[in-house]
Amino acid sequence: MPHGGRLGGTKNNMAVTKVSFTRRPGRAVLQRAAVAVALTAATLALPTTAHAEAPGSTVRFARHIPSAPCLPGGVTSADEKIADRLRPAMTGRRLGRAVAGRHISCARAIVGHVRSLGLGERAAVIAVTTAIAESTLNNYTVAVDHDSLGLFQQRPSTGWGRPAQLVDPRYATSAFLKAMIRKHPAGDWTSGDIGRISQRVQGSAYPGAYAPEASDAHLLVMTLWPRTGAEAPKKPQIKAAPPAAKKPTGPFHRVLSQGPSAFASSGAQDEVVTADWDGDRRADLVKVGRAGTVTGRTELQIMSGAGHFQHRLLHTGTLLGPTDARHAFSLADWNSDGRLDLVVVLKSGTTSGRTELRILDGASAFRRFLVETVTVLDPTDERHVFSLADWNGDQRLDLIVVQKSGTASGKTEVQVFDGASSFQAQLAQTYTALDTTDDRHEVAIADWNADQRLDLIVVQKSGTTTGKTEVQVVDGASHFQRFALRTSTAEGPLDDRHEVAVADWNGDGQLELLTVQKSGTASGRTEVRILGKLTGVGLPPV
Repeated sequence: MPHGGRLGGTKNNMAVTKVSFTRRPGRAVLQRAAVAVALTAATLALPTTAHAEAPGSTVRFARHIPSAPCLPGGVTSADEKIADRLRPAMTGRRLGRAVAGRHISCARAIVGHVRSLGLGERAAVIAVTTAIAESTLNNYTVAVDHDSLGLFQQRPSTGWGRPAQLVDPRYATSAFLKAMIRKHPAGDWTSGDIGRISQRVQGSAYPGAYAPEASDAHLLVMTLWPRTGAEAPKKPQIKAAPPAAKKPTGPFHRVLSQGPSAFASSGAQDEVVTADWDGDRRADLVKVGRAGTVTGRTELQIMSGAGHFQHRLLHTGTLLGPTDARHAFSLADWNSDGRLDLVVVLKSGTTSGRTELRILDGASAFRRFLVETVTVLDPTDERHVFSLADWNGDQRLDLIVVQKSGTASGKTEVQVFDGASSFQAQLAQTYTALDTTDDRHEVAIADWNADQRLDLIVVQKSGTTTGKTEVQVVDGASHFQRFALRTSTAEGPLDDRHEVAVADWNGDGQLELLTVQKSGTASGRTEVRILGKLTGVGLPPV
C-alpha cells in the first residue's frame, strides 16, 4: 500500500493486525505477453512505494477493524471446512493457525480473479502472500493507518483508486497485478523469491514481512485452484466418445510439483538430501556445502518443502571444517529431542583406518558433537550407501549399509550395525534379490508399505529397458528376497547432475520421488521435480 499502509507508516495499536518437485507457467510466452499488455493497458497512476505491516502484530486485533465480505455470498460452510482442514499445516507468522472461513473466502476471491485474467497459479500465490502480510486476508473498509484500505492496503491518496474500488477484491487484485507486471517488465515475476516480488510491488518499510507467508499462500492456492478434471463438466455429446487411451497408473506418474528452488546451482562439492526439518510432515530440501563456503566450514542450508523450496528455514555453518566426497551426510533425530541431527560418515582416510561416524547436535545448530565413533567397518567407498534408522525396534537408530557391488555374493548386500552398541555389533547381513548395482542406481531405506519393516528402495536413473527412470522396492519383511514394487516413472533418464530421493513431500503418508537437478537448468538454479499420486493432499504448483 502506498505511503503508510497497515504494514508501515504511522501505527495505531488497534489498527495493527498480524496474520511464517513447481509447474512452469502453463501458457505460451505470447499468451502471457498478451495478458500483460491487457493488464497494463488500463493505465492506473500506481504509486512507487507501499508499506507492509510490522512483524510482531497479532491477528486478534483484526475483528476490531470493520471489514466487508470478499464474495457476494459471504463465508460458506465449505470455506469453514477448508479452514479446519488446512489449519494444522498453516505455519505463517500473521495468519497461520488462526485461519478461519472468512480468510478462505477472501483467498478464494483473489484466486478467482487471477484465473479470470488468464494468469497462472504463481500469480495467485504472490497475490495471496501479499494480502496475508498486508491485511491478514481481511477486506478492511475503514482506514486506520493513513488511508489504506482493502485486502492489499492500497491508498486512494497515492493513486491506487477510489475508496469504493479498493474494497472491491476484484479491483484491488487487478490493481496489484498491474503493478506487479509493470515492475517486472521482463516477466521475471514468474520465478525467484516470492517475498522479494511482493516487496518490489509494495515497497514496504518491512521487506521481510512477505516471505514467511508464502508457504501458507501456497497451501491456500493449491486448495482453491481447480485441479485438472475439477472444472465444470462440458455438456455431454450424443455421440459416444472413443475410449480414452490408457494412462500409466503407477505411484510415480503424476507430476505434483516442478520448478526452481531458492538454491543457486549446486556443484560437485554440494550434497543434496531431504528431511523434515521443521516437523510439518513435509520433506524439506537440505543442501550440504562441503567446501568453498563463506564461513570456511561445512555449511547447511534448508529450504521449506511446504513453500516449494522457496523459503529458507536455516543457513548455518557447522562445527566441521571443509569436507569432501569421502563424507556422506544425512539427518536423523539421534537423541530423541525432536530436533534433527547431522549424521556424517567418513568412509576412508581416517586415523583409525576404519569407517568412522560423527553426529552433530541439531539443537546446537550443529556446533556440538553427540557421537564420535569408530565403526567395525573397514574403509568404504562410493559403492557403499549409509542410512540411520531403527532396524530392531529398540528406539535406537542403527547404521544400515548398502553395498552395491564388489560383494562376495555378486548381489547388492545389506548390513546393519546396532546403534545401542555404538555400531560395534552386527544385527544383520544379507544379500538381496538385486544383482549388483552401480552409479546409475540411487538407493534408500524406508518403510514403503507401512508394515513397520524397513524396505530397500532402488532408483535406476538410466540404462533401463523402458527408457525412463525406474523404481524397484525390495521388501524388508522377506529379508530383501522379494520385490514389493517394480515400476517405471514419468521421469526420463537422468545423469550425474541429478540426485534423487524418496520422501513424503505433501504429508499424505505416501512416499514421493524427488528429482533434484543441481546444475545445467534453464533457470540457473537448483530445480526440483516431484512425482507421486494425486491423493487429495498436496502443495500448489507455481
